[in-house]
Amino acid sequence: MRELPEASIALHHDTYQSPLNRELIERYDVQVVPAVGRTSWSNIINVFATVAELEVLFRQPRRPRWYVTLSQSCYPIKSASHIAKILDGLTDDFYIDMRLVNFQASHLLLDKYVEDAIRKYTLCHIPFISRYGRFYWRPLKIYRPRSVIPFRDSFYVFHGSNWLVLSECAVEYLLRQDIACHPVTEFYLTQYDQQDDRQSPCPQEIVIQSILGNARELKGAYRNWHYIDWEGAKDWHPNVLTERHWSAIIASDALWARKFDLEKSATLLKRIDTEILDT
Repeated sequence: MRELPEASIALHHDTYQSPLNRELIERYDVQVVPAVGRTSWSNIINVFATVAELEVLFRQPRRPRWYVTLSQSCYPIKSASHIAKILDGLTDDFYIDMRLVNFQASHLLLDKYVEDAIRKYTLCHIPFISRYGRFYWRPLKIYRPRSVIPFRDSFYVFHGSNWLVLSECAVEYLLRQDIACHPVTEFYLTQYDQQDDRQSPCPQEIVIQSILGNARELKGAYRNWHYIDWEGAKDWHPNVLTERHWSAIIASDALWARKFDLEKSATLLKRIDTEILDT
């Protein structure tokens, strides 16, 4: 990141769960965003954290032209000069791997899951025996009141990755919407248990995507410049990248990849460093 010309780095670190390494923060001149709350895998707090990072960067005297979300599981697969060149040539307002979810005509299994999770909520769990004779607690779902669902009146659901590449005008648009008070955010705050780590559908894959997807003044491209392997993945998490992904990474025009594991991906990371990044 420090090799990118004039790059600014903002970090949201959940100090509710672990201390922050101040030595690294000072070494790389990172702007730390005050923790907005205890984060978890699928919770609206994660959206607030992302917006807080974007706002810190946007409020700088010299605003960045492009804003990219990355995590500790992401890693560059192109040189800093190549990344800077690609970003400099981008013309759309946002780049997000997302799609419109149509309540009436969607044929994707994932979209059916998203639609069902928006329309219904779990009233309780009842004992149930599967056809294989296995006991489990089955959720009893009922329809939500139509009035509480924000996706109506020409405001559509967009669902997709939370790895974003946003222009300055896209970030400005998001901040103007006051996401903390937006109807989609209100939906998550009022219709879900805030202690539940699995608010469904995942808010960081719905909130920003839907707000930008419905912005008529913005132009978006449905990709995010990340290489991610979902083939055969389970539990809604992408596959950990290993050396078997080398050929696909080399062939990809993506700028970053995920997700990496320090141990399982060690050989691949070393190869990326020496053959791509020249470090």
